[in-house]
Amino acid sequence: MKKILFSIVLLFTANSIFAQISSFPAAEGFDATFTEGTDVAFIPNWSANTVAATNRIFRDEVDFNSAPSAMSVIPTSAFTADVRVALNLSAYQSVGISFLAKSMLNGAGTRDVVLNMQTSIDGGITWIGNQNIASLPNENQTAFTSFSYILPSEANNQSNVLVRFLVSRSTAGVASAAKLVIDDVVIAVDTTPAVLIDQNAFVFSQVVGLPSPSQVINVSGINLIGDLNITASTDFEISLSPISGYTNSLVVTPIAGAVATTGIFVRMNKPTVGTSTGTLTIATPSVVNTVATLSGENFGVTVTNPIPYTVLNLDNHTFLSQWDAATTAGSFPDNMVFWTHNTPNPDLNTPYIEDWNCLYNLTNRARFVGEGDNGIGFINTGNSQFTGVCDGTDPTQNTGDLIGNGKAGAVVLSLDTSLGNSLGIRWTARTILKNVRVYGLRMQYRVGDSNGNPNAGWSEFPTTQEYISGEDNTFEDKITNLPADCLGQPLVQIRWVYYYISGTGARPKMALDEVSVYDLLLGNPEFNTNTDFGFYPNPVNGNSIYFNVPADVVVSDATGKQVISAKNVTQLDVTNLLSGIYFIKNQDGKVLKMIK
Repeated sequence: MKKILFSIVLLFTANSIFAQISSFPAAEGFDATFTEGTDVAFIPNWSANTVAATNRIFRDEVDFNSAPSAMSVIPTSAFTADVRVALNLSAYQSVGISFLAKSMLNGAGTRDVVLNMQTSIDGGITWIGNQNIASLPNENQTAFTSFSYILPSEANNQSNVLVRFLVSRSTAGVASAAKLVIDDVVIAVDTTPAVLIDQNAFVFSQVVGLPSPSQVINVSGINLIGDLNITASTDFEISLSPISGYTNSLVVTPIAGAVATTGIFVRMNKPTVGTSTGTLTIATPSVVNTVATLSGENFGVTVTNPIPYTVLNLDNHTFLSQWDAATTAGSFPDNMVFWTHNTPNPDLNTPYIEDWNCLYNLTNRARFVGEGDNGIGFINTGNSQFTGVCDGTDPTQNTGDLIGNGKAGAVVLSLDTSLGNSLGIRWTARTILKNVRVYGLRMQYRVGDSNGNPNAGWSEFPTTQEYISGEDNTFEDKITNLPADCLGQPLVQIRWVYYYISGTGARPKMALDEVSVYDLLLGNPEFNTNTDFGFYPNPVNGNSIYFNVPADVVVSDATGKQVISAKNVTQLDVTNLLSGIYFIKNQDGKVLKMIK
């Protein structure tokens, strides 16, 4: 077969000089000797990230469609091939690329070789028009198959266009992936109507009472003679906006026969527990329907809404001051519970599904951790716990069944504020290990429990109440006053949400500690009529602390050194104490921890 040579136009960029194809049709058979190297123009008009003699990307004189050679690619776990062709389409519209390809056996692995193609109109800064072209097995295919890629309409009449072939190995299977052989590339104007999508399968996870988080499918079209009619089957919805306007059908009208890349947001909204499968279908005249498959599951919610603690007048009650690693799995502090989900990087709207029912002494994978005097710790990973590790029946388990919803999510506190006139929450947030990603602990509230639904009715405090992960072994003491709509209620719930903010890599290990509720009137000692030894405020937020009953006290620092001693006091000046943890002992031997 005779192979057509490309015409060449020089393209000057900030970093290098590349040739462009500017006359069409044009073809490439990969006959010329390849220039080897990294980020190299290996033949005119074509560049690649790694070109070698017999691996990565190379000129293949053994497997080809037409003599004497073809281009072959061998991806690895550490190498995804990026092959680019530069085009000047300033005088062209509706350009497509067709080529022949097959896979060949490479080693003894069982992984497919996967080819995606994308387009850039800004010299490679951003990429659009992603399409999954092929996934071919690691075996010797005897015949080449024809494949094609239609450039998105945004490339029409553009002078600085790149199309890239991204070749990777499948995540399924083991060991090596196939070799991909590409030959006889033809680039030409294509007047055939076409609809393009960048994904063809979606999987959703939903909980009762809430639609699933949305996912986006990018749709475009060229040479169209009618509208795009987009429909989603039962239990699924679509919209042009991620936050509103969801329906079962949409119409997108072409402009001059083209639809620029348009994001269609898809979500699952099944009203009952169970699984669903369906399709998203795009229909337009003269084009075979374009279909993406949809599937997902609506999970039943099994969280606990804890019994509320009745806050009395002039109350000062601590719920969480420590949580031991040896605490029994599935147990929680009084009036509190720990909720979980199945999302590795949760946001503030991630749905909660189950209570934490695993041990508190786990050392890897996603978990809640008993941190002793530092309270309850949170840390997530990409992996949930194995069932045997979770409950201790098989601590060495490293394969098999996983906890479906084992990601650390939120700590929830329930209160009965019927008798409360003015209430506040004291809490301490900690960073145990900083790691790379940034996470936060966000405090939210709701009145009632939304009929048992853990994912409805939550509000932000008038002023955002949160702690952002910091350096190792650092903490902040917080005081949060409950808003007026939380007072005089038989049930108010407070939650602290462990959520993702930014970054990649390992997630921070954080902790919640020293959670207590108090009546704001305790700030005035003349109202302190409780007979049990206690003091306010803790953490200290001024120069003095106040005891609810007169007491003889000795204050010691964390080393046991006595720093203050006083007789028969209801107010104690702590101005001269440095920031830190102290212990206050009264004449009866009762010891309280103070944070300054």
